[in-house]
Amino acid sequence: MQHHQYLGTYYGEDKLGNLLKSLNIIEQPILPRGETDTYLSKETAGIELTFSDSESLKSPERDYPDGALVLVNIRYYGREIGKFSIYQGALPYGIKFGLKKPALLTLLGEPEWKNPEESRLRWARENHRVHVTLSHNGEVAVVSVGLPL
Repeated sequence: MQHHQYLGTYYGEDKLGNLLKSLNIIEQPILPRGETDTYLSKETAGIELTFSDSESLKSPERDYPDGALVLVNIRYYGREIGKFSIYQGALPYGIKFGLKKPALLTLLGEPEWKNPEESRLRWARENHRVHVTLSHNGEVAVVSVGLPL
């Protein structure tokens, strides 16, 4: 399943409800007072969803109802971090956990952004971005897809 197709949908839309159901996430996102982001996760499945208040979006591609919580990022864990298990599903764009940096660059091309250590890389794709965090061994450890910054 290409989860990035759900980016930009908001909590309460049927399309997003289908995604949450497929991930067996039954919680409702609640935005803490004074915050712009909130999270839903399925730690045992190694996945986390970030929702942002629609008013905080810099360049929304559509109109949202007042107070809508918009899905802006989906993160997949490739190793156990905190309570998160390793995500077992297919990753976007043929990425695989454990893939070495040279193979990742062959797969996705040069990133549009990277941190000074080159352990965090980002590519622009269609209406979203792909972000990869590499382990200290230079292997794919965390992958996320999100709306543009």
